[in-house]
Amino acid sequence: MVLCFGFNFQLSSLNLCFMTVIVSTIEFTLFSSNSFSFDRILFYTNMLRAASFSRFSFSLHIPSFLVPYVFPFRFPSCSCSMSSLHSHSQLTSPRHVDEAVDSFTRMLSMRRPPSIIQFNQILGSLAKTNHFSPAISLFQQLLARGIAPSIVTLSIVINCCCGMGRMALAFSVLTKIFRMGFQPDTITLNTLVKGLCLCGNVEKALHFHDRVLAHGFQFDQVTYGILINGLCKTGHTSAAIQLLRKIPQYGIAPDVVMYSAIIDSLCKVTLVSDAFHLYSEMLAKGISPNVITYNTLIYGLCLAGQLQEAIDLLNHMLLKNITPNVRTYNTLIDGLCKEGNIKDAKSVLAVMTKDGVKTDVVTYNCLMDGYCLVNELNKAKCIFDTMAQIGMAPDIQSYSIVINGLCKSKLIDDALNLFEEMRRKNLVPNTVTYNILIDGLGKSRRISCASKLLVEMHNKGQPANVITYNSLLDGMFNIKQVDKALMLFNQMKESGVDPDICTYNILIDGLCKGGRLTDAKEIFQDLSIKSYRPNVRTYTIMINGLCKEGLSKEALALLSEMEDNNCLPNAMTFEIVIRALFGKVVMHKNKLQEYLQKSGFPYPVYRTDNEGFAHAPKFRSTVVVNGREFKSRLTYSHRKEPEQDAAELALKIIIYDTNNIEECTVFTPCFGDFGRRLFDETVTVDNLDLDQIFYIFIDINVFAYL
Repeated sequence: MVLCFGFNFQLSSLNLCFMTVIVSTIEFTLFSSNSFSFDRILFYTNMLRAASFSRFSFSLHIPSFLVPYVFPFRFPSCSCSMSSLHSHSQLTSPRHVDEAVDSFTRMLSMRRPPSIIQFNQILGSLAKTNHFSPAISLFQQLLARGIAPSIVTLSIVINCCCGMGRMALAFSVLTKIFRMGFQPDTITLNTLVKGLCLCGNVEKALHFHDRVLAHGFQFDQVTYGILINGLCKTGHTSAAIQLLRKIPQYGIAPDVVMYSAIIDSLCKVTLVSDAFHLYSEMLAKGISPNVITYNTLIYGLCLAGQLQEAIDLLNHMLLKNITPNVRTYNTLIDGLCKEGNIKDAKSVLAVMTKDGVKTDVVTYNCLMDGYCLVNELNKAKCIFDTMAQIGMAPDIQSYSIVINGLCKSKLIDDALNLFEEMRRKNLVPNTVTYNILIDGLGKSRRISCASKLLVEMHNKGQPANVITYNSLLDGMFNIKQVDKALMLFNQMKESGVDPDICTYNILIDGLCKGGRLTDAKEIFQDLSIKSYRPNVRTYTIMINGLCKEGLSKEALALLSEMEDNNCLPNAMTFEIVIRALFGKVVMHKNKLQEYLQKSGFPYPVYRTDNEGFAHAPKFRSTVVVNGREFKSRLTYSHRKEPEQDAAELALKIIIYDTNNIEECTVFTPCFGDFGRRLFDETVTVDNLDLDQIFYIFIDINVFAYL
């Protein structure tokens, strides 16, 4: 099989051999290498142009084995997508695509085919609706019929090639443009730049830009918007800012698209002050921010926890007559919900509705997530049911949020039922959904069911990640299935999933609690060899394991090692060591309840939230006493400790408020100085006076304050 590119050149017999050599060189250059040289393309093209030719029909023959690489009929799906350059028609269904292909084929079969413009219209329609493969196939048929493509045709084909990430093919079409005596316009060159950026080759895109400029071609604002966006998307924000500063020397003025891309990149890594500096620079240069600019700034403020500033910026938008869109409101609602501020989130929703901005599935997902966060599962379920009633189909994330809420409320059977309902509605659970269920089942000690879900993930081609394995490992260790957990750990590594420090924390903790301290110590010592840096939780787990085995000296040595490795102990670390040294436990919940009963106050009410992750929990408790809320000062890995912490704080404050100072030992003179020293990060373990600790802890009420 041979694919022919039809060209008409003016050739003389003297130049035919020379011509053949040049074309063969171009073929070898394009199809034998993955790298491109714009200089080489122009060099060989100029050699072709320079020849003095007589009328001759010439065909460039491509061997059959190269055809699949040049014009494949089927392409793997690619995340790249671009709009057609020269068409505005829409193909909204497979039937329309088939009709377009049939129409193109009928035109080809005519004795006198219509103008190339009509062929371009169909190719453009296919490209615009991302039907790249059929467009390439039809283009091949066009060439086989001997119909010469126009510059528009070739530009559309380049668009299709870039849309599929087939950059080698795109640059071969660019070479054809030069050979046919055409000059690519800025739109075509921008398409190539964008294609390289979308496929992650931003460095090649910049190199291509430099070479093209060197040969006298011009770029526009769109080009630099594409390059800056590509740099930002690959995490090269500093390089994007440098390019922004450089482009005025090319005669191009920076625009809102360029600034917005960099502001977005800065906000995503919480460099909000730098983002606002660029925002001020925009205003100073007379560049008006658009809704996208404001959306990115609001997102950054929400991410940084500056919610009031985000609300103020929304009001500023309205004053500037910039209409917020659904994404603006969703971002703000999500930020408020993540802080547990449902009341203000509902107020923003009311403003959204009043302004006529239609809610979407993301809006409802944010609200459901917020209600689940504050343990108001019934309200989340009510929103979920309302979505179906108003004709808005819940998506995978909607189901995942409610399943997560059910798991946290220990309603595992309800969560499994909703999971089955999700599949009945042909919604394919993703890795997040599976992880939520596996974690919930693990915490409910239903390891067999959780393990089946892991097998199901593999069977359905759904990739398990480190969170999946961490949740299952934690569940296995919790029910003392140490050997099975170690087998799963090995399976995890064999599956190509790299353990993280959380995995090793779970492993070391499980081994310590399972009576296998020697194995835990070996794994701990191997961490540095494997280039894992132990964190405060890793050390605390190991210290706890040593203390429980009565190895206090080793525990204190490890406490000293923490500081040497610039890992400062936290309150929990000290708590474990002190308990090991003095063996005393404080039950602040009991003391609080006794005091409230004696004082005639109602019983305290406790609420515990996980501020961390399923595989690395950070529990914080709130106790409500006579309408007042007291939050635990620290977060803990288990639920009981934060409740004791909150109760201890509530008791001290209530006693202080009622002027019963003598009952609150936190005000002992010796505690003040020692407490300040403990919370002074410059204090080392060696500086602590254990005798002083002993006298301070004669009244152990002070203990939990550490």
